[in-house]
Amino acid sequence: MLLLRRLILIAAAVLAPAPTILAQGLYPDDASYRAAFAARCDEISEGMARRTWSPGEDTRMRLYLGVAKLATGIDAAEGLRYLEDAVADTNLHWHSFEPYVLMDAVLRLGDKLPAPLVANIRTRLAECFAHDFGFTDNHMLQIHTARHLFGQTWPDGPAFADGSTPTAAQRDSAGWIDRWIEATVTRGMYEYDSPNYHHLYLLCFATLHEYARDSILKKKSWMIMQVLLADWATEYLHGAWVGSHSREKYDQVLHTHENTGAATQFGRLYFGGAPIRLDLAENFFLPLAALQRFEALPMIGRMATDRTTPYVLRELKSPRRGPLIVYGEPTWKYTHVAPEFAVGSSWGDLTDVEHHRWDLTWVSPHDGATCFFINPSYSARQLHRYFVEPLDQILGAIVRYRPYYADPNKWIEGSPYEDVFQHDRAVIDLYDIPPHSERQHINGHFPHHIAERRETGGWIFCRADDIYFGVWTSTPGEWHREETHDRLTITHPRTAIVLEAVAAKDAGSFDAFCADRLAHPPTFDETTLTAAYTTTRGDRLQFTHRGERSVNGKPVDLRNWPLFEGPWLNATRNSGIITLEYGAERVVLNFNTVTVRREAVP
Repeated sequence: MLLLRRLILIAAAVLAPAPTILAQGLYPDDASYRAAFAARCDEISEGMARRTWSPGEDTRMRLYLGVAKLATGIDAAEGLRYLEDAVADTNLHWHSFEPYVLMDAVLRLGDKLPAPLVANIRTRLAECFAHDFGFTDNHMLQIHTARHLFGQTWPDGPAFADGSTPTAAQRDSAGWIDRWIEATVTRGMYEYDSPNYHHLYLLCFATLHEYARDSILKKKSWMIMQVLLADWATEYLHGAWVGSHSREKYDQVLHTHENTGAATQFGRLYFGGAPIRLDLAENFFLPLAALQRFEALPMIGRMATDRTTPYVLRELKSPRRGPLIVYGEPTWKYTHVAPEFAVGSSWGDLTDVEHHRWDLTWVSPHDGATCFFINPSYSARQLHRYFVEPLDQILGAIVRYRPYYADPNKWIEGSPYEDVFQHDRAVIDLYDIPPHSERQHINGHFPHHIAERRETGGWIFCRADDIYFGVWTSTPGEWHREETHDRLTITHPRTAIVLEAVAAKDAGSFDAFCADRLAHPPTFDETTLTAAYTTTRGDRLQFTHRGERSVNGKPVDLRNWPLFEGPWLNATRNSGIITLEYGAERVVLNFNTVTVRREAVP
């Protein structure tokens, strides 16, 4: 009955007059966002509580479903058995995922957990808190969240495996979390915009906001949650997360509807506008977010679903880090979002692994509506910049956990021999692959559901759904037909690729679009590795591999690139002040003073 009542509230909200919906996304007022979010929380928590876990499935699923069943009361006895069996399984090594969700469970479920089980959880947590905090930020945040809350809950509890006391660990973890927030709001997020890991940041900070007793940490957790959600909302296109990503898996990058990563369904929970699929493999994380019910500012729901006017986003992400990285180059992001499509890219250093550097993604009833190119690089030296394993062992260590890395036609992983520049809805992609590289080729992904494809004058012109796009390559490639897409393989080591997309309604006929681009061919000088291109809007782009980028003769200033810049989310680098704005509402998050200021937009 509760779910039915919430669905009635949503229907009343979203059936408001069409002009209001267009102007405010899916949510004409704050109440409509809150009602829709609450209904999605009910749908997810109740639906996921009815799912079951079987041996052989992901062991983390057993924990998350156990919490959902106990919290909702749906199959509670089975949920308790899941948790008891998981805690009793001493063959299961706890690292970051298990401590986090079990510490949350102790606080969330309270007396629904028998005292002996809570005692066993406390013992095993203390035993697993060793010196290893993991390599990735999402691992470290989960561990520090669990350690902080353990120290808060059991200050006199057993000493940790690393020798620290619970109170010292609580203090140290609070410091780490505070430094992470400060770095993120001044220099940019390190493990940024990950379709496969972003949800873990949301889960941890929602837990801290709910249960941390430190009032400053509690408030900063609320503030950083709004930043993490707003950052995502501006790149949300009808359920798809567009733009460049760190940490995207090889089997996710070719999808645009489903199977796109464990995080992407969280966007549908927080923003709506696309169906929630409870049956997908890694959705077991989702019910905890539904139980947390952390509420985004309603304006963020409007940011995510208002796609009436095209806009450009610029973002700065944290410098890379690793044993062989010394210069600390950041990542510059650029994304053009239109109602029908998005073109997004990142420049600068690579992320450690699983980097998706650039693509075109468009709105389509078909899955896999995306086009991009990649040099499927494969190198021990590339990995050794980030990982500490010996050079002669590192490939084996990585391939053991990520076998896709050795695939000569993999679709994920940044290449050190690629450099990218984007302006508006056009991308220039340049490659300079040295003779010693094990992968001398470049692959382009073109899905089968492209309605029409023409090749002439070095261009590949495509008509798909409500867009046209052209891809120009400085040297021709060879087509290979795969199950869901055609792969264009180029074997020339010095290659330029140009892509530009337009909405069909803005370009007239497909013939006219093709003729216009044929009249403005790009140029590429292999000697200087310099490409030039005049866009459909008449902007003259010039770009040299590892060199200057310019628009209409004016160099692009990377030194003053904003932390966030767009119609709704803005911040300058190193300021610690982030502004959210939509319509007549503005919210200023000042992390220096830990204050939130709300004001009307003049």
